[in-house]
Parts: sequence; C-alpha cells; structure tokens
Amino acid sequence: MSDDEDIPQLSADTLAALSMFQAEQQQKYEELKSGKIEKIDEDWQLSQFWYDDDTSRKLVREGIAAALKSEERPARIGCVSSPTLVKFFHETEEYKEGLIQLTLFEFDSRFGMKFPTEFVLYDYKQPTQLPAELLGKFDVIIADPPFLAAECLIKTAHSIRLLGKENVKVILCTGAIMEDYASRLMAMHRTSFEPKHTNNLANDFSCFANYQTSTF
Repeated sequence: MSDDEDIPQLSADTLAALSMFQAEQQQKYEELKSGKIEKIDEDWQLSQFWYDDDTSRKLVREGIAAALKSEERPARIGCVSSPTLVKFFHETEEYKEGLIQLTLFEFDSRFGMKFPTEFVLYDYKQPTQLPAELLGKFDVIIADPPFLAAECLIKTAHSIRLLGKENVKVILCTGAIMEDYASRLMAMHRTSFEPKHTNNLANDFSCFANYQTSTF
C-alpha cells in the first residue's frame, strides 16, 4: 500500500461543502473590509453583549469630554474589549477633525477586518502582550471585560495600567457585583449611569470611573 492510500480522502460532497464555506467566509471578509456589513453579530461564546445605541453614544460623549481635558492633540482613547463603541466614535466631529485618536484592543478578529487601522489583537488572559509603542500612551481608556470574574477584571486592570498615562481616566462597564474589585484594583467609584444592552441581561450592570465624570 502506498503512502497516498494511507491518507484519508474527503468525499466529493464534503469537498464541495468546504469550498462553499470558504467562499462564504471570503465574501464576509470582503464585505467587512468594504463596510457593506454595518453590524457584527454578537458571539455569545465570546460573552459578547452589545450596548444599545443610547448607551454607546453616552459612553463616547463622556470618553471624548475626558480626553479633551488632556493638553495633547490628538488625545488618545483606548477601547479595551468594547468594540461596538468604535462606530460611534467615528460619527463624532472630534474624531473627524482629528482631535482624538482611537485604538481598539479586542480579541474578536472580525473587528480587525472592519477597523484594520485601529485594531490591536488583545487577549485578557495575556495582559502584558501589548505593543511596546502603545504603553503609557492613553489619556482615556474605556473597558468592558468580557466575563464577570475576578481573574478577568484583575488581568484587564493590569493591561489598563500598562496602557494608560500616569493620570489616565478610566471608564469601566461591568456587573455591579464587581464593585469591590473595581474599587480595590483601580480606585474606581460607581457612577449614576447604568449601561443598557440590546439584549437585556439578567445581571445588574454598572459603570465605574476613577475620576469625576462630567456628562453622567
């Protein structure tokens, strides 16, 4: 028996299905790159739950207000595990006029296709795996750790400390049950703002900050 005969062969139907799947994936990739796909669906396996539009706009407005208190232009804003905010930042005059510069730190590579120039692949499980040129550069960081677990918040907080300037302003959206960790890890307080999601979550969700917010 030859070596070739030892290698399992895919059936014609399986090859056809694989070819169709690859074609569909390529089409989605091209549509994401071209901007034809406006909305990226939630992937619950990645614990993704998108904000509603009003919440997104309020977080963006506060992020910009905080960033513009910096003397540097463009002021730098980092979105850590909060990918849906990018679209709403792009809609603002401050972004269009170059007053702010945005970087998205995200695990879901679909957002890398949609926002290739602002995307940095980020895995909270590897909190120090960050581009050296971005360390200590950010005036404002908005973070939404994917899981309501101490380990996730601890590692995300470590990344935030590495990315932020000495006086970085941090906005954190997470479950209310994480309040004690937010306070101890990053000296954060709970704000009056309550983020909402397009799919209502059973968990009580809250917004924390390490500074006095000006728009909520």
